[in-house]
Amino acid sequence: MNKKYKILLVIAASVYVIYHLVTLIYSPLPWYDEITFNSITHSYINHHTFFEEERIIALPQQKLDYGPLYFMIQAGVIKMLGFSIFTFRITSLLFGLADLFLIYHICIRLKFSVNTIVVTLLLIALEPAFNQSLHSGRMDFTSMFFFFLSYLTFAKTADTSKAGNIFWALVTGVLLSLAMLTTPRIIFAFSFYFFYFIFELTDIKTRGWQPVVSKYIFILTGFAAVYAIWVYSAFGSVGNFIYYNTHSSVIKDHAGGFASGVNLKYNLLIYAYVCFVFLLLLKNKAVKKNIELVLFTIPVIIAFLAIVTGGISGRYFAMIIPFAAILITGVTVNLYNYPLLKKITYLIPVLFGIIFVFKGSYIFGTLKQHDPYYNESVISKYITPNSSIAGDFRYYYIARDNNCSFLSFEGNGPLEPEMQYFLDHKINYFIINKDNPEKDFYIPALLNNNYKLVTIVEDDNSGSFFHKVISKLPYRISENYSCYIYKYNAIGG
Repeated sequence: MNKKYKILLVIAASVYVIYHLVTLIYSPLPWYDEITFNSITHSYINHHTFFEEERIIALPQQKLDYGPLYFMIQAGVIKMLGFSIFTFRITSLLFGLADLFLIYHICIRLKFSVNTIVVTLLLIALEPAFNQSLHSGRMDFTSMFFFFLSYLTFAKTADTSKAGNIFWALVTGVLLSLAMLTTPRIIFAFSFYFFYFIFELTDIKTRGWQPVVSKYIFILTGFAAVYAIWVYSAFGSVGNFIYYNTHSSVIKDHAGGFASGVNLKYNLLIYAYVCFVFLLLLKNKAVKKNIELVLFTIPVIIAFLAIVTGGISGRYFAMIIPFAAILITGVTVNLYNYPLLKKITYLIPVLFGIIFVFKGSYIFGTLKQHDPYYNESVISKYITPNSSIAGDFRYYYIARDNNCSFLSFEGNGPLEPEMQYFLDHKINYFIINKDNPEKDFYIPALLNNNYKLVTIVEDDNSGSFFHKVISKLPYRISENYSCYIYKYNAIGG
């Protein structure tokens, strides 16, 4: 790689990072998962518990589905940097960028050329779901970080002495446990280890079965030693752990990929290209020669589609695009010299790049509309600090910054008991976004002489050119902070 090319890549990478740091608070607006995890983190900071405080009506029990690690990390970040929308989202951004760094080393491990590595990283970094997830406030990239790191330590087990083999096998198990303690959804990626174990058993004539089996026993030992701490501290016993996971919504929420339906989105084209690339390997009888590339990608992609809820329809696509990109570029750019396939592969990050630029233009063209601090200054005029608020997720940070308690009306149970809870507890304010379709159910209930309308916060940008076009692209669009603000009417209550 010549010097000018290196400088260009450094500049591009710097612009990419700066862009995400600058726009982190603007897009998306606060949303369901972000506030759910924010609320659990708040519970952990204050009481070392894992309650979804904003949905306490529907979920009065602790939310133990995910494991504790992400919330512990977020608690540490907030204690160091303070609480804000920026500090809560910075974790997913930093881990996402770290994932790209680890993917770079994985590509080196797979003997990719420099050009192939660049194309791989561009395809992943510019992919819309990956980009959006960098700002999501979710734990996916944190879990993937530990998994990618586990693969790199696992690779060392083949290159070290017996003592080193044991050490790196234990480290691999610990890292896999940390990945699972971040979110159990990452289990789809564990399929790599299962199939690699099967592959290694087929080679026992030259290596013997004992080194192979012992290596995986040490991996399981490292995994179990760490995971057991969570099981016994949170549940008290393995039996209670199994009971919780079979009687709560955890399996339903995290599993059921093929059963979730198919939406016609661009992700289906990526999956189709993956199938074509794998068939190309089969046709050329090149699977065994490139077994590590195949096992690191194909079983993982299949497991993702089969296991993860919404996997085939595009949900959590950011978690699988690295594996798809590594397979696509590894075959079409690194292994074979088919000009047409190379052009198709090069075209993918170009198209993603165009969407990336347009999305950035949209954000910068509507900064005031998406500025949480400006909108907080407007809405805060109509609420009293230290009061109680019920509303859309996007008003969570505004409530917290005004030292108000917050309850979501979204996903918090049926309308009638929910409204009764608000009345019984004399929730001071009710804030509902003007574009929320559920307002047609909640506003009539509020108008039953229980709450009075304080003000309507307007937004003038929802009909802009950028908004109309960007809504057609593969991004989650949260339009604005416009809302109705209702105040509890003590006389009517």
